[in-house]
Amino acid sequence: MTPSSHQESPALPAQLAERILAELIQLESRPGAFLPSEGELANRFQVSRPVVREAIKQLEGQGLIEVINGRGSRIRPLSERQLRAYFTHAIALQRVPFRELMEARKPIEIQSARLAAQRRTPDQLDALQDIIQRMRRNIGNADVYVDLDHDLHALIADASGNAIIAHLVRSFRGALNDLTHEMLYRRRNRQQLERVHALHEAIVTEIGYRNPDGAGHAMDVHFSEALAFLIQRQEGGRK
Repeated sequence: MTPSSHQESPALPAQLAERILAELIQLESRPGAFLPSEGELANRFQVSRPVVREAIKQLEGQGLIEVINGRGSRIRPLSERQLRAYFTHAIALQRVPFRELMEARKPIEIQSARLAAQRRTPDQLDALQDIIQRMRRNIGNADVYVDLDHDLHALIADASGNAIIAHLVRSFRGALNDLTHEMLYRRRNRQQLERVHALHEAIVTEIGYRNPDGAGHAMDVHFSEALAFLIQRQEGGRK
């Protein structure tokens, strides 16, 4: 018999959510797999159905599962949605400086470029070279260039063959895209934009040569110069 609702602790749904998650991990459940029904979970863990529903709601809120009306709850595939929400929250509500997020992003992007140089396929290289050519044609159009820049870094991350890096790169850029547009592109002159593009070209060239040291170095220089420009602009604005 399941306990009555007045006997159940308010903390029970959170505890149950942790137990359900632990069981999914132990069973090596895969994305897309459905959880047992509410009734089965209630019987298995000896709790009431309202507790199960609240636990499911908490897991859904964490982005770990999705509830499909009429079918039940299933494990959600890995997504950058939660990470993007975290970085957006950090910027918008916690007032984390743009510089700090760029500093955190830099080593991830460097490793992304290094791995892409080792693992990229011919088709991925073709896609990178196509974007570089489109970026060249749009250097003077910040609105287009920043979107292509987003696509370029996402493709490099995909070519790294590392799903975690790909999700991190997309999450950072998804949260930072508007700020990247304003801080790093609209405020640069043509000569500075040409330099940015030359570094983008160098990154893709080294990836094409399958040179991880060269690709990583080019990405390092790209981010170091972006951070130096950002700091210079911020310090200049305070004078």
